[in-house]
Amino acid sequence: MHSLIEWFTRNSVAANILMFSIVIAGIYSGFNKIVLQEFPDYASRTISVQVQYRGSTPTEIEESIVLRLEENLFDIEGVTEMDSRASSNSGS
Repeated sequence: MHSLIEWFTRNSVAANILMFSIVIAGIYSGFNKIVLQEFPDYASRTISVQVQYRGSTPTEIEESIVLRLEENLFDIEGVTEMDSRASSNSGS
């Protein structure tokens, strides 16, 4: 390791060429290789909503929470499919 450092100190042109090539490679990869997106596209778009309602039956969960959520969420543009589950103490 020390011999490599000594070689670069004696050959300043080689050290400058190495530094220049590293900078150029970084600029090139920054513009051409890295895809930058603020909001990347995902193939699957899924939203999950879970509600806890302790001490209730599945029928109460369905009537008071799940059906109301379905009605309000179905009005959102782009919603094509909905899957709901009601169980004791929670709904999703």
